[in-house]
Amino acid sequence: MSEPIHLVVTLQVKPGHLDRLKQATAELVAASRQEAGCVSYGAAYAEDGVTAYIIEHWKDQAALDAHNKTAHFIEGVKKLQDACSTLQIHRVHWQG
Repeated sequence: MSEPIHLVVTLQVKPGHLDRLKQATAELVAASRQEAGCVSYGAAYAEDGVTAYIIEHWKDQAALDAHNKTAHFIEGVKKLQDACSTLQIHRVHWQG
């Protein structure tokens, strides 16, 4: 049986780009949730106004690989990179 994949993406927002980031993540979340292998996908914003997170749960590695090839993901990453100074992807072991 395939292992589920959990990712936490940490983003540092460029000054003045929070609204742009929120729009980009809203588009990415909506499209990604429609994918067959997506268990959950969401975005969160820290109170500091400069840190954001994307939390992803995929059925398995094949589902994540398929997601990474979609047009909305490729375009979304470009928008995230434009709005953020750093973007770090962490594969985590979810407990609970």
